[in-house]
Amino acid sequence: MRSYYCGYAASSAALPSLLNLKNVSPPFFNISLNLGGGNGGEEEDRSYQSAKLTVPDYKWRLVIAYDGTRFSGWQYQVSPPTIQCIVEEALTRVTKLERKDLHLVGASRTDAGVHAWGQVAHFVTPFNYDRLESIHAALNGLLPSDIRVRQISPAVPEFHARFSVKGKIYHYKIYNDSTMDPFQRHFAYHSIYKLNAALMREAAKHFVGKHDFSAFANTSRNDRTPNPVKNIFHFDVNEMVIVKNITEKGFWVVFFI
Repeated sequence: MRSYYCGYAASSAALPSLLNLKNVSPPFFNISLNLGGGNGGEEEDRSYQSAKLTVPDYKWRLVIAYDGTRFSGWQYQVSPPTIQCIVEEALTRVTKLERKDLHLVGASRTDAGVHAWGQVAHFVTPFNYDRLESIHAALNGLLPSDIRVRQISPAVPEFHARFSVKGKIYHYKIYNDSTMDPFQRHFAYHSIYKLNAALMREAAKHFVGKHDFSAFANTSRNDRTPNPVKNIFHFDVNEMVIVKNITEKGFWVVFFI
């Protein structure tokens, strides 16, 4: 068991075996939005100004994947623990720098319980690294099993994980059946009512294009003018049937999309 200063302890519990499953599960509805990026409509990150580098600082780009089930989102807070808090703790151990000197910034402030496959972040150091493979391995060795750094690479001084974003992709999964699959409970919303994929696709068309999201903007700050207009490039609804079965060759999964 590893303890962290932000109050999180990594779990050593193993996942239950999937080899006992033998059933045909109901459809998934995978709803994907491709939302145009930019720096409007969100609160300016606490590290934005301080993350503007001066020589000889070095900037590093991270791509992070995490299961957000046990965390209170990305944005830093001590308790309950967040993804940023845990990643910063690992970075302080590897770099020997103080948290305030890392200026860790994430592209998106995912909410509590939300997962990510490609959360982009950056941090800075006053020194260069020649062997990023060692840093990569060290970070993943310190992080709990539900957070992984997928990539680490040098970034140009002008790069900013949040304000250099060109677009974001969100996936919302709905498990459509009277009984929820316990293995999907952290990764899909449960709907017991039969969904009509054709009607959902038709309704999704109304979201595509530029829209004013002023109603969702943070108006508590007045130090800059937010841009609440966002462009949704795609809004797709895909029905997926997952077939699970046990054969003599073992467990297999077939996806029909």
